[in-house]
Amino acid sequence: MKALVVYDSKNGTTQKMAREISDQLKKRNAEVKIGSIHEITKSDIEAADRLYLGCWTSGHILFGQKPEHTWVDFASRIPESKDKLTVLFTTYKIATGSMFRKMKQYIQPKGYKVIGSLKSRNGKLNYYSDVILKYSLN
Repeated sequence: MKALVVYDSKNGTTQKMAREISDQLKKRNAEVKIGSIHEITKSDIEAADRLYLGCWTSGHILFGQKPEHTWVDFASRIPESKDKLTVLFTTYKIATGSMFRKMKQYIQPKGYKVIGSLKSRNGKLNYYSDVILKYSLN
């Protein structure tokens, strides 16, 4: 199983979460490539069996959470897919609000099938995250 973990990080927290996701996938014998949205190519996305796509939560404290414009630009350029299984992840300070719904708006029309989502305030994974990652590899 080839997994690709792609992230956009402002202060390093989302990058930390991406690394933890990568480590957990490797423990489950996945072949993992990890990189920022600035490093990953169209070929990397096409070669992956599973896509883990994350960014930090931007927006007002209690409402208006959304992906940052650099992530939106990246998502608008990803290649079309036919039901590539995808897990979304985000880091946040107060709340995620409608973050995942907004992230899905950019990738689902391109054929990506979102099978789970992960969130963290500090970039660390929890029990729920572990369950989603295990499920994503089945």
